[in-house]
Amino acid sequence: FINGIDFVRQIENYRNSGRLLPTTLFVTFDITNLYTMIPRHGAIAALQKFLSKHADNRRIHGMTIDTITRLARLVLDTNC
Repeated sequence: FINGIDFVRQIENYRNSGRLLPTTLFVTFDITNLYTMIPRHGAIAALQKFLSKHADNRRIHGMTIDTITRLARLVLDTNC
């Protein structure tokens, strides 16, 4: 999100499209010292390899590897 107003508009769009449900969870990240010179594809591949090695039934603390990977891509795409 660009700023707070953009966030509110995106949430309104999310709600208006019928995707905001009582089970919807919100997550925040505070990224510090993000090293932006690592190629995104390589970073995601390394993350997937690490998660696959340490996952129990393809999940880490209840989150799927796919979900964690998608969140990592979101962080990299919006901050690099």
